[in-house]
Amino acid sequence: MHLLAIDVGTSSVKVAVLDVDSATPLTRVVSVGYSLDRPDPETATVPADRIWQAIDGGVRQAVAGQANSISGIGLSCMTPAFLFLDATGEPITPIWTHFDRRSRPLARQFKADPLKFANFLQHACNPPLPGGLSAFSAAKQLEASPTLRQQIRWFAHVNSWLVHRLTGTIAIDSAGACFTGLYTARAGRWSDEWCAEFGMASDWLPPVVSGDTTIGRLKDEWARFWGLPPDLPVKIGTADTSSAMLAAKMQPGDLLHSVGTTQVLAAFVEPPVPDAKRLCRPLGVGSAFIHVTHNPVGGDALYWLFDLCYAAGRQPGSSEYQLARQKFFEEVVKKEALSHSTSVRLDPPFLGGDRLEIEERAAALTGLRLNVRPIDLVAAILQAMREGHSIAYRNLGLTEPCRRVILTGGGADLVRLLQLPEYAGRPIEYLEDGALRGVARLFRPAP
Repeated sequence: MHLLAIDVGTSSVKVAVLDVDSATPLTRVVSVGYSLDRPDPETATVPADRIWQAIDGGVRQAVAGQANSISGIGLSCMTPAFLFLDATGEPITPIWTHFDRRSRPLARQFKADPLKFANFLQHACNPPLPGGLSAFSAAKQLEASPTLRQQIRWFAHVNSWLVHRLTGTIAIDSAGACFTGLYTARAGRWSDEWCAEFGMASDWLPPVVSGDTTIGRLKDEWARFWGLPPDLPVKIGTADTSSAMLAAKMQPGDLLHSVGTTQVLAAFVEPPVPDAKRLCRPLGVGSAFIHVTHNPVGGDALYWLFDLCYAAGRQPGSSEYQLARQKFFEEVVKKEALSHSTSVRLDPPFLGGDRLEIEERAAALTGLRLNVRPIDLVAAILQAMREGHSIAYRNLGLTEPCRRVILTGGGADLVRLLQLPEYAGRPIEYLEDGALRGVARLFRPAP
């Protein structure tokens, strides 16, 4: 069986035709980039049409020569990525991504009230996070535009909107529901109390389903538009981290380590234990729960330092720039900085943003002297990666050391070179395009 997999990320849409049994692409993975609108440091949105255009372009390329073999469509999406829909299912707001921090004032109010904070943590399984939980973004929008309420029919995440466009039916997966802040995750229901707290009408909220649920059948108009067979089953999918866990066929005791802008650690837990230092939510497929933590020193910290000290005026995006950056990673980072001893420290180990923080945090380089060289700064960031990883690993709250580590993302090979003590003696596996490939498990769930 072959399926069309669509993975909506924070900067691109990836599309491929996958073999269900092996969860591998039959042809190349098509990636179509797009940009977020960031007019100020707190805002991070994207028009829904921009994502749809990226999906359309990716699907057209991916299905060329394969369309007749496709038997289903499935999604993986950045979460939360929130928007309001009207009665026809059309977006009436841009998509607010998890990078958007305009709801900080409301999150601060929750944090300032210890009882409300504790009650919310137990209800939502997550602390009150601006951008990280979409009810905060929704409340901010309604505060700024009170008349918006008259147009709203659905409170949706990106995959909810997409399946409605493709099939005419709306839903939200259980992981996405937990990321709203309106869903009592361990009880498995929407909360009238917290809907009222955020000013949301309970009938705006879509049905909650497992991500491997077939929401509906592809509309004839889209089948003709893309040249696909009619009446294909469409599955709503779930969050990108969860999808990667499905692709890796993870079991209790395994650990997913994703390396991108920041670093994400995720593992199955039983029972789930809410804590302000981590995310706690359903996997999104089935009944399992996971804990998720973040190491805020990721690959982008090294990209920043390259631009600061090693780019030598090369134009970003040029072939000379790309070649110099590759040389920086191969010769400076891997061969010199990993073993370089320095008194310079990144304190706190923070550079890249953390979804678990309400306030913006900043790091400082300490131990600077006139004899400090750029290599000292690189070594300091690598050491901060190790320190941030130790903190993130502890915050997962695992009762036993992990048994198997799955590395994914652009900086996965660097993590192995860091020789993290928490992974000593553990088998380490690599997973490429995990969020996309996990879509195959929606049609043939991992045992």
